[in-house]
Amino acid sequence: MTCLSPLQQQYSSLTVLDVYDEAALIGKDFERIIEAYGTETIRDLVPKVIRILELLELQAAKNEKDEDEFVKMKSRIERLETEKNETRELRDKFDRELDFVEEQWRKEADNLMALVSKLQDENRRLRDDLERNSDLHNKSDLPSPSECISITREELLCIKNLTEENIRLKRMIKSKDKDLIQKTLNIEAVQAQLERVCKVNCTLRQKNTFSANQTQRLMIEKFDLEVQLKEKENFIHHMKDRVSDELVSPNSPTNPINDLTTLEANQPRFTLEELRQVLWERNDLKTKLMEVEEELRLFKDQEDDDSNAPVEGPIPLEPEEKLYGYKRDESKVRQFFRFVFGDYQTKSTSSSPEILSTAPGSPRKFPFNADVLR
Repeated sequence: MTCLSPLQQQYSSLTVLDVYDEAALIGKDFERIIEAYGTETIRDLVPKVIRILELLELQAAKNEKDEDEFVKMKSRIERLETEKNETRELRDKFDRELDFVEEQWRKEADNLMALVSKLQDENRRLRDDLERNSDLHNKSDLPSPSECISITREELLCIKNLTEENIRLKRMIKSKDKDLIQKTLNIEAVQAQLERVCKVNCTLRQKNTFSANQTQRLMIEKFDLEVQLKEKENFIHHMKDRVSDELVSPNSPTNPINDLTTLEANQPRFTLEELRQVLWERNDLKTKLMEVEEELRLFKDQEDDDSNAPVEGPIPLEPEEKLYGYKRDESKVRQFFRFVFGDYQTKSTSSSPEILSTAPGSPRKFPFNADVLR
């Protein structure tokens, strides 16, 4: 048996959640690097790191699947070993009983053969005596009929007893054979029932894993929507406060011309179209958040009902393409990095007034370019 290094042991027990934790730590390190040196320093590094994390995510999912398969095969091997031992015990017991019955039958057959030999010898002796007496014409030397009859009756009684014993043993053998057949049928029925239970257990385990993954995906999406909604609301409050502070200022001049000039100079650096776009994004995020919360609540209720409902058989699983929030092309690691850098954009935008205060109608510039994730 080879000794594994600590790194190999940790890799063998790697899970998807561990990969997500490592991705979160790497994302925080990237944030610090961007804040210190800018986005150009890691523009070529981020796609490679994301690709490696995606490979780790696939490997971790494969490890979990292999672990479940290993546990299932191990339980099946143990069950087969138990059945094999039980069958061996039954076969040994049947062989012992059969040997015992054969030994009894052999003893009875030997006794009967000995009795037959004895009777043949007695018959031969009587025949010789009869021939000798008939030759000598001496009737007085012949045995009495009562003695011959008494010997014949004893021998017939012994033969009858042995025959009855033989019949009794044959009936006992037939009864043992019937009991053995019935036990074999019972064992086969129990094995079939155990296989059905194992199949139902495997189906429930797959459904539980599938439900956990879907719940985790919905929770991540809900968290993303809540964070984005909170950021949009903070951004709107920030713009409203800034506009109100600039419009209602205690140091405003009394001259209307100066007032107009001051208002034009202090006019917020956002166009009406940008404000409408932000409000529309906030409303859209609220709608998506409500939909995700409703979906999550229905899913939890359905999961509770399924866990309390009696199991009647294998349940077909829905394909992942029909699930809410399923995305085939983008992995969770990529979504996480997109969320991390989106959070960084909002923080940098809200903390940099010189970036916000651009000319009216000009596009806003963020410190991080989303093309890095592509």
